[in-house]
This record gives sequence, structure tokens and C-alpha cells, in this order.
Amino acid sequence: GLFQLGGGGMDEFIALWISHDGSTGTSGGSGLYSLTNYAAELFGTESGEANANTAIKQLFHEGTVILSFPNVCTTGDARTVSQLWSVVQRMTSQMMVPLIQLLIDSLMEENAERVKFHALAVIPQVSQCRPSIYKKLKAELLGNTVSFAKNQEIISELQRTYDCFGLTCADIGAYKQDQVPQCEDFPINYPMAEYTPTTQVHSHAKIDLDILQVRILTSLQSYSFAKYLYSHGRNSPLPRKSSEDAYELRSLEKFALTPEREAANPFYNDFVEYFDDIHYGHTAVINALQGKGKYGAASPEARTEVVANTCAYQIMYMYALAEMADAIQDCQSKDALDNVGGVHSWDEVAAFLIGSLEGPTEGGSADTDDGQLMWNLANKRAFQFQTLNEGGYSTTNSKLEDLLFAGGGELDAYNCASLKKTIAGIQHILLIPVIQSTLRYAVENEKLEVSNLDKTVAEGETFALSVIPVIKSYDANAAQVIVENMVVDAGVKPVRDGAQVVADAFYEALDEFGISCLFVGASSQVDACRKEGGFSASVQLKPSGYILSAVLIAACVIVL
Repeated sequence: GLFQLGGGGMDEFIALWISHDGSTGTSGGSGLYSLTNYAAELFGTESGEANANTAIKQLFHEGTVILSFPNVCTTGDARTVSQLWSVVQRMTSQMMVPLIQLLIDSLMEENAERVKFHALAVIPQVSQCRPSIYKKLKAELLGNTVSFAKNQEIISELQRTYDCFGLTCADIGAYKQDQVPQCEDFPINYPMAEYTPTTQVHSHAKIDLDILQVRILTSLQSYSFAKYLYSHGRNSPLPRKSSEDAYELRSLEKFALTPEREAANPFYNDFVEYFDDIHYGHTAVINALQGKGKYGAASPEARTEVVANTCAYQIMYMYALAEMADAIQDCQSKDALDNVGGVHSWDEVAAFLIGSLEGPTEGGSADTDDGQLMWNLANKRAFQFQTLNEGGYSTTNSKLEDLLFAGGGELDAYNCASLKKTIAGIQHILLIPVIQSTLRYAVENEKLEVSNLDKTVAEGETFALSVIPVIKSYDANAAQVIVENMVVDAGVKPVRDGAQVVADAFYEALDEFGISCLFVGASSQVDACRKEGGFSASVQLKPSGYILSAVLIAACVIVL
């Protein structure tokens, strides 16, 4: 079948959870069911039995019903795989409730031994959440000494992980009524890198957690579970009108295969024509996960980069473009909320470009390990290519933020002509961090004598393939230079003409679609503005306002 059922199942799970001496509502047994009831009593999250136990029992029933279907988890009824996967993910969320509660209890009781014990159960799981929070909690709770003077700060950081586990503040509750008050869930208008949505798109933005977790699983060579997560999703649930509605998840695979991508033209056609494959991103991911194709036999590190970067910068890039096309349709029909769940079209665009991991503040997270989407990539590369603004984050993102705010206002006013121009500017400015990344790995890989398809070669090629189809549509000669240097086979020297030749090829294409090379910048080894006398000289001649003007002028040319 499509799902391995041998050696375990729902009955075995519930037996292990409740144990031989568990009875309804009691906390005196030896199993996890009783432990969960005990923890719930401390946090006021019980009514006859722990709310988490009630939820787990309900999910157990839902899972057993699915397993009773004819042809369950086979090609005869493949949808049951997604249904069962969804049940399992919600179960594991509820299983985290007592672990988090008991860790908070240990902190408040200032019991260092118990803190270490419970932290070992919780903190490794936090690694699947925001990396900066994981690093902080790991240092505080699994370091040499726990500082109880930092309890408030530690618990506050722990509360920020609830959402990542699919939990609400009410699921955890308040410790001993008021010693640790119940936290507050994310509001509808919770900002993403200072972009403030007007509708609930936080669950959309959490697709970045899927990318992070696929990256982790692939790096651990857990390719089967990485594929399950890629195919069926985990962190981004679709809205439901009631608890009776089916619980469905967005997934990277659905984004990779959806016909909605066809609206993202001309870019979609550019990619399909280049790869001769309408499912080009999906093909690259599945081949790397299943050990097929060019990188199928490469190192785990190389396969991880192919999978994660294809998801972030090919699949999600194209889907974001498709959402922009949908925004234009909504503008023309004068219904900005014509979307599943009644969310604002433009809020969806921002969610899929910024993600949930950047946090609410201007510029996004100070830790560039956090984000997983285009916004994060721009901030990462700004350090290397001298394109930071006065706020300490990417100039590209500063201009992108301006365009996002402009687009939202234009859609609300149903000013469709201006919205088209803004979208054209965004479509092209999003390529800047991908170009910078291609150049970063051109510099890395030109040092190699021959390619062995290792990690840096895989990164360079994946980034290059995320932009070459568009470059080719503007300047076929420039695209060919990039292909010959960045898309190489094992045993062939990569970047044979040197990183600067690759940069010069990008310059020609940038000039074609009207974006200044100042956006790309320069490192100590490569200069995107060499043909203009160098980056430093160009900065003095063309201040930042010129760069934005170039983008907007290009947008007008493209639309008109």
C-alpha cells in the first residue's frame, strides 16, 4: 500500500497511551493518559478528563473509521493517506500538551532536575519551529545551569512555539489559575515583517514551516517522511466553517501541481518551456527524495538543498505569482475577498512571500536562519552583496514592502491598471535575491577543479535554475552563459569562465528588464555593476530612489 501499516496501528497507539491501569479522568495510573490528566489539573484544561485526552480519543475514533474503508491507503483510495496523515499530525500536536505543561510546572517549582528531564522531551521538538527560539531555549534549558530568574522570559519564548505545534493558548491553559496567565493567540492582523494583513492569513504563511521541516527531515535522510510532509502538508490548514468540516492541509505538492499556476504568465510558460515539463519543480523534488535523477545519488546535504530550495524558490515563487494574477482578477470583478475563507487576495500574496517565521517587526527576523521564503533570502544575501538599507535589512525587501503596501491600496480602491504595474515590479524584484544567490555559489564553485555534485554545486545549480528560464526570455545569450557555468555534470569543472562572467551575463538581462545592477550589488569577489564602472561608483551616481524608479519604469514598460 501507500502507507506502511504493518507492525502498528491505531489500536496499538491507544493501548500504549492509556496503559493497563488508566481509567476515565484519573491521574493515578502509570500511562501517558494519566500523566496528561495530572498536567491538565495544574492548568485548568480538563472537564472530567484532560481536554487533550478527549481530543486524542476523538482522533483515535476518526483514524479507526478511515482504516475501516475499503482499499484504505492503496492506489484504489489514495485520499485516505492524506486523511490518516492529518489525523496523526493532530494527534502528535495534542501529545505535546502535557509535555509543555509539565515543563512549565517544573520551571515554576524551580526543580532543576525535573526541568532538564522535561526539557529533553520538549526542546528537541522545538527544532521544527522558529530556529531562533529553538537556539535560545536549548541554551537556557539544556545548557549547564538553568537560571530560574529568567523564568518569565523562558516561558514567554515557549508560548511562542504553541502555534508551531498546532496548539492554541487555550490548549495549554493558565498555570495554577494565575501564576502563569494564559497567553494570547495571534490576532487576525498580526504583522509579517511589518506588513499588516486585514484578514486571517497566518495559516497561509505557515507554509514556511513545511519547508523548514522538509529540510530537516531530508538532512536526516528521512526521505519517506519528508515526502509525506511535502505531499500532504502539516502546518498550513485550510479554513473550516465548523468542526464538522473536513480538516484539510495545504501542501507544497499541491502548490507545485495546481493548474492555478497557469495564470502566472509569462513566467509560468517560461519555466515550462525551459524544462519541457509542466511539473518541473515537483519533478526535481521527487527525484531528489526518491534517489532518482541527477542528484539522486548525491550526498544527503546536496539532496537537501535541491529539495528545500526548489520548494522555496521555484514552487512557492510561481504560486505567489499565481496569487498576484488572482488578485488582478479579483480587482476586475471588484471583490478582493473572493477567496477560500474570505481572505484578502493581497494578504495571501504577502503571506506566501514573507511567511510566518519572520516575526512582526520591520525587516523581519534578525536571525536569518528563521525565514524560509523569498523575504529571508533577500536579507541573507544583502549582507554579502552590500545591499543593506539604513534599517539593517535588504534594500530589495524595503522596496518590496513599499510595493506590497501600494498593491494592497490599489486593490482596495480597485485601481486595476496601477495594480498591474505594481505586480510587474514585484515579479522582477523577486528575482534579485535568486540572482545574488546564484552569484554567491558561482564564487564558491569556481574554486573547484571538477564537480562532484556536492552541496555547494547543488545550491548553485538550483538557484540558477530558479531564474534562468526568465533570463532566457529576455536575453538567450546571457542565459546560455549562466547555464554553461552553473548547470554542470559530475566530472566537469563548474563556473569554468569565472564568477564575474556570470555576473556580467546577469547584468545584460537586468538591463533588458530595466532593473539597476545596484539591487544585486557586489561582494569582494564579484561585482554585478562592473560594466558600469563598479558597484561603489554606481552607488554614488545612482541613489536608492533611482533604483525604485527603475523598477516602476520597468513595470510600466512590461504592462504597456
